[in-house]
Amino acid sequence: MLVSWNTTNACNLKCSHCYRDAGEMAPSELSLEEGCRLLRSIKQAGFKVTVFSGGEPLLRPDIFELIAYATSLGLRPVCGTNGTLLTPSAVTRLKEAGAAAVGISLDSIDAGQHDRFRGVAGSWQAALDGAANCRAAGLPFQLHTTVFPWNYQEIESLNDLAAEIGARGHHVFFFVPTGRGRCHEETIAPELSEDLLVRLLERQSRLPIEIKPTCAPQFVRIARQRELPTRWQRGCLAGISYCIVGPQGDVYPCPYMNMKVGNVRQEPFEEIWRHNEVFKMLRTQHYEGYCGICAYRELCGGCRARSYAETGGNFMGEDPLCLYREEQEQQIRPLAERLIIRLQSGLPLTPKPYQNLAEELGTTQGKIMKALRWLIAKGVIRRMGAAFDSRSLGYASTLCAARVPLERIAQVAGIVNAYPGVTHNYLREHEYNLWFTLIANSDEQLSFLIKEIKERTGVQEILSLPALKTFKIAVSFPKEELNGIFTQGTISQSASK
Repeated sequence: MLVSWNTTNACNLKCSHCYRDAGEMAPSELSLEEGCRLLRSIKQAGFKVTVFSGGEPLLRPDIFELIAYATSLGLRPVCGTNGTLLTPSAVTRLKEAGAAAVGISLDSIDAGQHDRFRGVAGSWQAALDGAANCRAAGLPFQLHTTVFPWNYQEIESLNDLAAEIGARGHHVFFFVPTGRGRCHEETIAPELSEDLLVRLLERQSRLPIEIKPTCAPQFVRIARQRELPTRWQRGCLAGISYCIVGPQGDVYPCPYMNMKVGNVRQEPFEEIWRHNEVFKMLRTQHYEGYCGICAYRELCGGCRARSYAETGGNFMGEDPLCLYREEQEQQIRPLAERLIIRLQSGLPLTPKPYQNLAEELGTTQGKIMKALRWLIAKGVIRRMGAAFDSRSLGYASTLCAARVPLERIAQVAGIVNAYPGVTHNYLREHEYNLWFTLIANSDEQLSFLIKEIKERTGVQEILSLPALKTFKIAVSFPKEELNGIFTQGTISQSASK
């Protein structure tokens, strides 16, 4: 378990991809006392590693005191820096404070390319000088590189450079468009991402350093598929065994997911980590889209930040950078199209309906089940299950129509929906604007519940409209319309069952 702390927003570079939009120190950054309290809480929450980052953490005057305090607590402190301030003196102070390692950003083998990207002339050479100072002092360090279309072809050369200058590792970050980078930088295509991950994993066995892809959790799946060794057993860690704290104490699941879930000034860090609902949801791994049914869900998990950024806020959605998803969906789609058309006439009424469906469609039961899970994950099928006639089972039911002031809709709907006998509740454009179904053990119980709802909501105009006759209407969509929901690689939810 590790936590990153952006100790300051101050930075001496102007990197075009910065997720923090760093530069000036933020107002009311955590004080030394608050920082020490945070570190105690991090320890209490069970974390082992604390990453001190920024901005540029070496611009924070008390950074060495904070690292020393983390060391005294038994935490393993590491420092994420752009490397330009790693003078011999700073490196010595980091070692004395107990820093276990340093991560240094280097994005090109070409000084001019790196300097243009980082926004300050001389930053490339300064970073390499910082690495040399770490090596001379015996402070372990690694290089960090973010992948873009413009430096994609340089990554393996940067692997070699890292090994040459004595780095213990090279961490390759796959860009997530957020912060300042949303307007200035581009991600690489899924095909290039997959190809680079394969090459990096294969190079790992030939180089004396650790190569770690980051923000591309698919690398764990690729390692498993190709039987390539890797010590990491999980791709995306956001909210599961990792999170980040901002300069002013705001807590986020990931640096690239701009979604505040709490603040350590208002609630202890360990309470946020253990009880926050977003963290709890991330830990369920109940993802949407193909990520939700993928065989590698528990190993990979998809990049939650990339899903959040690309969908405008859905952190449980599928990872749009995943080539495996595209390949698998291309395989599933033809069977899914045939299956959704066949399902309109119902499931076979046999002891093994899915096996019978498979035989009808000339496939296997396993493929039928995968196609069904995919259709449900995509929202094409809302529910698979039996439809019961409540009256035949001895229950009474009715349809209720209520006239509710618009400003009270949400309040009244909340009260109505709390009743276990309410199965549907709709807002309609009518003077009677809230319509809900209600089931009870008897007609008498129905009357009692409607009276109680009137009293609790203060809404007296509620009509009870019990069915006099029931009809089963079969709705069948034309094949052409159903096929249309699969066009252009996307699925409309207009034909959900």
